[in-house]
Amino acid sequence: MNSRQLQYFDAVLREGGFSAASRALHIAQPALSGHIAALEAELGLKLFERTNKGVTPTSAGIRLGEHAQSILRQIDSARLEMIGNDDSPSGEVLVALPLTAAYLLAAPMHQKVSMELPRIKLRIVEGLSFESGDVMSSGRGDLGLVPNAADIPNLEAMSLFQENLYLVGKWDGVSPRLGEIPLAKLPDFPLIQTQKRVVLRRAIEELAAAEGITLNTAYEITGLHVLYSLLEGGLGYTVMNWALIGSRWDLDRLAAWKIVDPEAKRTISLTWPKNRPMTAAVKAVRKVLIGVLRDVVADGRWPATPMALYDDEWL
Repeated sequence: MNSRQLQYFDAVLREGGFSAASRALHIAQPALSGHIAALEAELGLKLFERTNKGVTPTSAGIRLGEHAQSILRQIDSARLEMIGNDDSPSGEVLVALPLTAAYLLAAPMHQKVSMELPRIKLRIVEGLSFESGDVMSSGRGDLGLVPNAADIPNLEAMSLFQENLYLVGKWDGVSPRLGEIPLAKLPDFPLIQTQKRVVLRRAIEELAAAEGITLNTAYEITGLHVLYSLLEGGLGYTVMNWALIGSRWDLDRLAAWKIVDPEAKRTISLTWPKNRPMTAAVKAVRKVLIGVLRDVVADGRWPATPMALYDDEWL
């Protein structure tokens, strides 16, 4: 297996067929098919299922695709690192953000990178908290903002701050929209919960279990729009951080109560691959990300208790 084979394989994966990939690569289709056939023979695995509409990756093809993207990005980063310099870093930087952070951070990050680092191509991928962790632990990401990252393998992690968690439900239009609620009262509320792999759900369930409390899960959902639909329809309550609540707070539909006695908190960490040198481009984007985080914490859009957020020594 070599980088050219991986490049050709990745092109077929992205384009969804050999014809489109051969045009994108500017090579003859028989030659491309030969390279993929040689790769399949070397691995002893079928990587694509051929159909009338093109090709779809097999489970082995999906797994190889994740490795190929990571390897090709590292090769490209190394090339750009060698021909560039620290004063004008270049290359692609992939940042993984959880849904709770992407709304706040994506626009100012793109704006700052385009203005201050024009030779860097910033890619932001968003997902549920465990999906951000998966992107980072698989080596696909260069930087990731990950809640409770201590248990994720192959990553360096810097704990930036802690944030409180809130019980959130439909506002009745009369009562105060902000308040506090003891953890022991949570079983009185039917909860709308995300899947169990989500870090926020694990955090509240582990805290409740430590206090001998059994939560009342009424709905288990997978999508953010479904969550908001159920909340605003008055079908139940959920546990959120303020960064996620704030994106809809001005709509005057939700109320939030900070969980206390004890406080429910989680740690937000910045992560990067442990065994991969950090390029000048990644270091530059890391500074941008930290700068944007400092802004949203300082102005209250992401209420938090700083840990290493304002420490410049590790940057």
